[in-house]
Amino acid sequence: MAMNIMLGIPAVAVILSALVYWMTPRLGEKLRSLRIVGRDVHKLKRPEVPEMGGIMILAALSVMLAFSYAATGSQSILMCLYAVAAFGIYGILDDILKLGKYQKLALSTGIAAGLVLLAGPPAALAVLLVFLTLGIGNIFNLFAGFNGLEVGCTWLISLFFSAICFLTGNIIPFYLSFGFFLVLVGFLVHNKYPARIFPGNVGTMTMGGFFAGICLYFGTYSLLIPLLFLHIADVALKAASAGYFSSSEKTPTRVNGYNILVPGDDYLSLTRLVLRLRPMTERQLVYFFWGLFSVVGFATVFATGVLL
Repeated sequence: MAMNIMLGIPAVAVILSALVYWMTPRLGEKLRSLRIVGRDVHKLKRPEVPEMGGIMILAALSVMLAFSYAATGSQSILMCLYAVAAFGIYGILDDILKLGKYQKLALSTGIAAGLVLLAGPPAALAVLLVFLTLGIGNIFNLFAGFNGLEVGCTWLISLFFSAICFLTGNIIPFYLSFGFFLVLVGFLVHNKYPARIFPGNVGTMTMGGFFAGICLYFGTYSLLIPLLFLHIADVALKAASAGYFSSSEKTPTRVNGYNILVPGDDYLSLTRLVLRLRPMTERQLVYFFWGLFSVVGFATVFATGVLL
């Protein structure tokens, strides 16, 4: 595959990132006028912030994948586009309709099963692949809730995943993931503390759909899963204490008069565990996890290099 064609992917991603940066505040104004807003519960004044900003991530990522497919003719890239679109639309439905936990489980399982059928695996592998696609597609939506947490951590995962793909010779996933990393920059600027827009479920599900598609259609599960160590730990804590989809039904973490986050005691998550060990402000908590994800990422890249 001609290198100049592949170099077009990050070039397009840079343009899309600039467009996302420019258009996201305008989308936020439109969402606010439509009253598609949510309360930033981790601020003392609980300001209203536009939600569903992840529509920009969905649109930009879809354009990048469509360009990549047109440039390369890779059917696997087209399948990744289907995965992004399917999970992104699911996120939109969840944002608008506020789906219940059983509706979420049924819909996301149906999406995962459909994507696996498109891959055409042997029947013996199909159930496992549905489980993995379902898990990766949803996991980015579960580790969320603070300004810049979900987008920032996914941004870092995209960077380290692209590095691992490069080291292992997975060239197309390398370019796609690095392009995704670039696209997320344009949105993260507006979503980091203090957030001026939230990604909504459409944003987090789009991010999950991208990685679910990359793993399913390029066979890169072993490269991504180590980078999801903290996500998996968070899911395990929530599943043990609150159930897979039910944490949103529990008491949220609140903020005291000194802007220190005070976790509830009705369920446990990774962020709550950290806050119980060391009280922090929201900004400190998010930066702490960015640092932690960086440590996991560097360690995974180093281990990959050593094992090659």
